[in-house]
Amino acid sequence: MVGSISSTTLLSATSNSVSSTASTKAQKAELQAQISAKQTELADAKDESAKADINKEIAALKAQLAALEATESSQSKQKETQAQQTETSKIGTRNFEDGAPFGDRTLYV
Repeated sequence: MVGSISSTTLLSATSNSVSSTASTKAQKAELQAQISAKQTELADAKDESAKADINKEIAALKAQLAALEATESSQSKQKETQAQQTETSKIGTRNFEDGAPFGDRTLYV
């Protein structure tokens, strides 16, 4: 019974992680596309003030991308730490059926 609860919890956490990762990847792709478009626009610009404005917009987009990557990195570190804590909390717990009669268990040390 305990195994099924933890499996359900892990499955839920995994599906949330996958959807979060997919949305993060989509956001990163969108920001990279916007940066590329602005760089193309910068190459076509002839006015110096327009070039300066486009450079500011590119810098802002790059800052957003860096922030998104930093968030993604911290989330992956947090998930790794959580997985290690979950694994550590299971050390020494039983791994046999709850309904097994006394004496029918085998324990290897």
